Amino acid sequence: MSMLRPAAPALTTVRGFGATPVGSGDDDSDYCATPPLTARRGRGARINDVVSANCSPVLRGTSSPRVSGIAKLRMQLEPLSLSDSRASTMVTRNNSRQRCTSSSDDDLSESGSTSYEVQLENDFVSESVREKPAVIEGGLVSRKMQAEDFEPLRCLGKGTYGTVLLVKQRATGRLYAQKQFKKASVVVHKKLVEQTKTERQILESVNRHPFVVKLFYAFQDHEKLYLILEYGQGGELFTHLNTEKMFPESVAAFYMAEMVLALSHLHDTLGVVYRDLKPENCLLDAQGHLLLTDFGLSKVAVEDDSSCKSILGTVEYMAPEVVLGQKYGKAVDWWSFGALAYDLMTGNPPFRGGNHAKIQQNIVKQKLVLPYFLGPDAKDLLTRLLNKNPAKRLGANMPKDLETIKSHRFFKKIDWKKLATRELEPPIKPMITDPELAENFSPEFTQLSLSSMVTDGGVPSPVSPKDGFKDNPFGGFTFVAPSSLLEKGSFMFGVA
Repeated sequence: MSMLRPAAPALTTVRGFGATPVGSGDDDSDYCATPPLTARRGRGARINDVVSANCSPVLRGTSSPRVSGIAKLRMQLEPLSLSDSRASTMVTRNNSRQRCTSSSDDDLSESGSTSYEVQLENDFVSESVREKPAVIEGGLVSRKMQAEDFEPLRCLGKGTYGTVLLVKQRATGRLYAQKQFKKASVVVHKKLVEQTKTERQILESVNRHPFVVKLFYAFQDHEKLYLILEYGQGGELFTHLNTEKMFPESVAAFYMAEMVLALSHLHDTLGVVYRDLKPENCLLDAQGHLLLTDFGLSKVAVEDDSSCKSILGTVEYMAPEVVLGQKYGKAVDWWSFGALAYDLMTGNPPFRGGNHAKIQQNIVKQKLVLPYFLGPDAKDLLTRLLNKNPAKRLGANMPKDLETIKSHRFFKKIDWKKLATRELEPPIKPMITDPELAENFSPEFTQLSLSSMVTDGGVPSPVSPKDGFKDNPFGGFTFVAPSSLLEKGSFMFGVA
């Protein structure tokens, strides 16, 4: 349910880089006639791997007032002291691109199968907010939350380990997306605990970026963990792409540009490798701007170019070095960015196959085929992003490559300064008649009954800070956003 403006005709005499011809001559690319267009494929398979202790984020406590973004994030993660590895298992939608697990790390100390039962008689509340009074100032609820503070309205997505609901805050009437993880009466893997806390910490650290979904509250009860997130009323970019089959280059360029700003912030400011860029993880807000979401597979505090070796991600967007089990760094996100860009402009990812193994084989060995209808600027940019050699891939040499990307002829109509301040009008204007209807989300979820997803949460019970990891796996999970962020209500009402 979106309205697209017609794209301008593609220029035929200009190239993104003067030194690089459209047909680059690289063995990775091959220009040919477009394969027959097929119906939009289903959601791809997401692969998880257990990350080694060296690859895992170091878990932190209170932050230091004068440290860099990367150092601060590492210090914030230190207190958890998790020696176990992690892989993401939270899926916010039921789809065919499910996360699959394999192990490939050389230094993996445990197989990832270590598990424990969460005790129902214990619950864990951050000491700093446990005694905070319940106050409402200026229409804002600046205290720790409980499940009873939110009225469930609809399901937005559902997966094996959790669910995303559209909820209304009872005290204010504000709408949020509530991401909830099951923890009671089920066996919880340590890697999932670490993944959950890492995602929550990344969201806290990146909370002010205009193109990343915002975290407002985090809390828990006896049964579940809850993340109260910004509600992307425009739905998934995947849904709009499914409707349109493919986007004009001008539309793709706009959302690719917003992705560039979000990725560069994650990389340069926080040292985070995202590792799961795909249309399903790109939400749109009420105005049609990008909101990057789901940091379940992200790696924290990466300061070099080859500090990961885990095979994880969504297969269709996975870089060759990931498939091969080689060490990799932030360049894998720029490959995924290129694969997503290809998807937006052609209607399918660049490498496909009948199963995971075939897709991965094609990613590593198959030449890049660029359809004839793509303009020369798009072809040049895609060729550089989808270079199988990570050292030669556009995006591998930052910050130089960031300026190269911004100045590429493909983005010639993008005013980057206005884009960063959300002054440019998005090409997709989501149709929203009533935000509570969640009409831009898939009916397979929004029409589900909530009775099986909503249970009465328990009242948090205090836990001693001396308790070990096994007794207190979710200690410090609670979070309340600063009042300055809570008072910005435009995310809910669609007000610019």
